Amino acid sequence: MRKLKKRYVFITIVLASLISLCLVRWHAWFDMPPEPKWEGPIRDYVFPSMADAPFAPDQDLTILVLGDIHSNLTLEDYNAIADQVPNIDGVVQTGDWMQWGQNYYYQLLIQEWLPSQLHNKPVLVCPGNHEYNKGLIKERSEFWDHAFPHPNNGPAVPGATYYVDVPGIRFIVIDTNPIWRLTHFTRLMTWINHLVKEADGRFVVAVMHHPVISAAKGRFNPLIYSFCHRGLSKTDLVLAGHDHSYMRREPFVILNTAGDLKRQRPSLRAAEADTAAVYGVIRTHITDHTPQMTFTVYRLRDHSVVDSIYVKHH
Repeated sequence: MRKLKKRYVFITIVLASLISLCLVRWHAWFDMPPEPKWEGPIRDYVFPSMADAPFAPDQDLTILVLGDIHSNLTLEDYNAIADQVPNIDGVVQTGDWMQWGQNYYYQLLIQEWLPSQLHNKPVLVCPGNHEYNKGLIKERSEFWDHAFPHPNNGPAVPGATYYVDVPGIRFIVIDTNPIWRLTHFTRLMTWINHLVKEADGRFVVAVMHHPVISAAKGRFNPLIYSFCHRGLSKTDLVLAGHDHSYMRREPFVILNTAGDLKRQRPSLRAAEADTAAVYGVIRTHITDHTPQMTFTVYRLRDHSVVDSIYVKHH
């Protein structure tokens, strides 16, 4: 009788574990289309890093900014953006570029990206929650680290947090996925405050996935707001995604480029808000070593202007 009870307990634990695993992985299993046949160097492709881009010291820059994509942009979409924004010098992406952190979706992105006019542009990427494998342990996909090499110059906190200096701009990339480790927030904000103070006249642009101020209903994250709002308010521009809407409440901007659109918060009060799929363009002009910056937002559907601001230098 005792052996029978132990057997039932063991079977119950195994079944419960399998059910739990299915609940957290069902999207990955059932939303993934059949894997196509790959050709050429796609499997081993590494995106060129903006940290290694050979920019001239006083070079004017045109930086394309993409929000949530979730594997929904095609080769034609990337080429249409490149046609509308000539002379792109680099690309910034705010996370959730892929639908899931699996090999198939990385290969799908590379297959659409390599033949496009943007394939040789240096890239600066922030990991989103979809670039993390979900399961019993949440961890960043190994494919992300392979495809998007980044400098090892961040604070001693979990995640892919780093900074990159280009002419006129200091980009600070903040991995907001390990937010449950509260003890690291103080260390992170101390590091950010130091980078802001030591920016040497550059604009400071923070790039993160989960926004400080939410744009869509039910997306507000009190931890990120409490710990990051004050410190990031000192930067010149904060680019985020995750909410699948567009919003600007300076310096905070939320972009959605091709993810499923969410409903905006009824109480949202912002300078600009929109539920359209959009992309942004940062343009800098350096005169006598003094940078100037504008940020323009375009609808993906017809490339019309949604919003345009002259970024004030703190």
